[in-house]
Amino acid sequence: MRRRWWIMAGFLAILSSWSYFFPKQPRLGPLARLDAAPQGTVVFVPHSDDEVVAAGGLLAQLEAQGAEPRVVLATGGDGFKVGAEIFHRGRVPPERMLAYGRHRLGESQAALARLGLPADRLTFLGFPDQGLHRLWVECWQVDQPCTSPTTQVSRVPYAEALHNGAPYAGRELLGEIIQILRETRPAVVVYPHPNEAHVDHWALSNFVSAALEELRRTEPDWAPPAEWLYLVHRGDWPTPKGHLPTRSLLPPAALAEGMTVWHENPLTPEQVELKEEALKAYRSQTMLMSRYLQSFIRANELFGTIDRIKLTGGAEPYPSHTDEKPPWRDLNWAQVITDPRADTVAREVERGADVIGVWAVRDGGTLSLAAPMAARPRRPVEIRFYIRAFRSGQGWDDLAGISVLPDGTRRVEQWPAGAGQAEIRVEVQGNWVRLNLPLSAMGDPQAVMINVETRADDVLVDRTAWRPVSLDGR
Repeated sequence: MRRRWWIMAGFLAILSSWSYFFPKQPRLGPLARLDAAPQGTVVFVPHSDDEVVAAGGLLAQLEAQGAEPRVVLATGGDGFKVGAEIFHRGRVPPERMLAYGRHRLGESQAALARLGLPADRLTFLGFPDQGLHRLWVECWQVDQPCTSPTTQVSRVPYAEALHNGAPYAGRELLGEIIQILRETRPAVVVYPHPNEAHVDHWALSNFVSAALEELRRTEPDWAPPAEWLYLVHRGDWPTPKGHLPTRSLLPPAALAEGMTVWHENPLTPEQVELKEEALKAYRSQTMLMSRYLQSFIRANELFGTIDRIKLTGGAEPYPSHTDEKPPWRDLNWAQVITDPRADTVAREVERGADVIGVWAVRDGGTLSLAAPMAARPRRPVEIRFYIRAFRSGQGWDDLAGISVLPDGTRRVEQWPAGAGQAEIRVEVQGNWVRLNLPLSAMGDPQAVMINVETRADDVLVDRTAWRPVSLDGR
C-alpha cells in the first residue's frame, strides 16, 4: 500500500515540475486597490527575504511617507540546510547553521536599509526555521520545548533576538507576538495568508491570528487593526515565473475565489527598482533561487483580506462563499474555511479525501463543525478535526484532535488535560461529516481556531487553512 503512495509522490513531483514550466493562468477581474496604509503598520515574516518579497514596495512607500513601519522576523533561517551547504561550500554542523542564521539576519538588515528603514525597526525573534509548525502542533508548553534538528538547540540562541534564551515553545512565541502588538498598537498588521504551503508561513499566520483574537479579549481599549495577508509559497504561483517588472501579479488560480478578497498595492517604476535593489542583499538566497525570487519583482504587490466569523447563535443566515450547503438545513451554518478543489494529484486520485471547506454553527451549548469531501470516498478515508480553544484567564489551550474513522466512529487523538470527551458526537450524511462538540467539554471557550485534515492509507492527503472563530460576539 505504501509503495503505491511512493509512486504517487513521484508522479506528483513530475507534475509539479510541469506546472513550474507551464503554469496554469488564473482568471480574475480587476482587483480592488488598497487604501494607503496609515501609521502603525507591523509586518510579520517567517524568514529573511520574505519582508522584501511580499511587502518590499509597501515598506518603501510607508517609509517615504514618514509612517515608520516595523518588521518582525520570526526565525533565523537556520533550518535551510541545502542553502547553508551551498553558502558554506561544504558540511554544515550546528555551529555553521547558527552562523548561517546570523548571516541571513544581516541580509535582512541590509535589505531594509536599502528600503530606507533604520535597524531599530527590525525586531528579531530567533525561533527555529522549518519548525514553527511544530511549536503550533507539538511543543505548546514552555516546559516542553522543541529542539531544532539543524542547530540542536531548544532555546533562542541569538544575542540579537528580542528574548535571547526563550524556549522553542508555542506559548512563548505567541507571548512575544502579543507583547509586540500590545506595545505598538498598529493600525495595520501584515502577515502570511493561512493557505500558505510552507509550514513556517501557515504556522506564523496561526500565531498572529491567535494573538489578535486574544488581544480582543484581554487588552483594555484594544482597537482591532486591519489585517492584510500576503502569499509567498504556493506551488503554482507566481505565474509566469521570472523577472517581469512591468507585469502585475495575480493571485493563484486555486485561491482566486473563496474566502479571500484580493487587493493590489500598485508600485511605481522607481519603487519596483528599489525593491529589486533590496532583494539583491539576500545573496545567500539569490545564489540558489534567483528566478523564483525575481518573480516577485512586479508592478504591484498582492494582499488578501478575510472576514472574521462570529458565531452568536442568531437567526440571521451567514454569507457563504460557495454553493455548497450542509445537509442539516435547520441551522444557520457559517462557512469559515474554503479549500481549493483538486489542487494536488493525490486529491484527483482520491476525490473522497479532498476536503473543500469547513462550516460551523453554535447551537446553544454545542459547537458543530461540518466538512464536505469533493466526492464519496472509494477507499477508507480518515477525517481529522483540530481545535485550539481560548478561555479568558487561561489563554489558548493545548491542541485537541478528533478523527472520524471510515466506519463513522470517532477517535480522540489528543485532548487537553481535564476536559471532557464523552458527549462528542459524529454524524455522516453522504460526503459530509459533522462533529458536535459540547462547549462545556472544552471549558466554555470564547474563541477557537480550527482546521481539518484528511488521510487515506494513513497518508496525509489534504489540509485546510486554520481559521479563528469567535464564540462570544467579539
